[in-house]
Amino acid sequence: MRPILLLSLIACITAFLLAGWLGGAQSPWDRAVIESATIFRQPRPGLTTVSIWWTQLGGAFVLLPLMAVAGALTWFRGHRGQALWLVGSVLGGRLLIELTKWWTDRPRPSFDAHPVTVLSQAFPSGHAGNSMITYLAIALFAVPDRWRKEALGAAILLSLSIGATRPFLGVHWPTDVIGGWALGAAWMLAAWRLAKSRVRTA
Repeated sequence: MRPILLLSLIACITAFLLAGWLGGAQSPWDRAVIESATIFRQPRPGLTTVSIWWTQLGGAFVLLPLMAVAGALTWFRGHRGQALWLVGSVLGGRLLIELTKWWTDRPRPSFDAHPVTVLSQAFPSGHAGNSMITYLAIALFAVPDRWRKEALGAAILLSLSIGATRPFLGVHWPTDVIGGWALGAAWMLAAWRLAKSRVRTA
């Protein structure tokens, strides 16, 4: 594994572990951010509405169809291995996030009524993690090489913006989001490395 890839993977795993260990209701920083976001959001219904719409870009009803379309287009362009890696990495990552939520069992913040529906525990944020996984998977496995750097930058920025809506809406602690981003990025770094190594040994 290239040193920069290895260092990036270690950094992501470290960030994930620290977010899981130090965050949540017992964290003064997490509590301060959520309290401030709640105070700022409540008198601004227009900004809340925009955030609710934007956060849907990290939901299953957007990400799974995007995965299916990107996978199908990649398959029909003749890159069947990359299409399988795209779909497999996205679905596997989603399963990993759900299992981690179940294992950590961290409660969500509850300073006010959640403006969006939530169905699972807090850590890691599924919207942050799944958006990082899905948009990176599309950039890595579906986008042609000549546009990959731009696609990766766009994928990361989009995931960061989606994740940022979660504490603002009061449904996740900031460390939930950091953990989601870190886990999603680590998962895709590992998937990309494994995919490339399989191609070289095939």
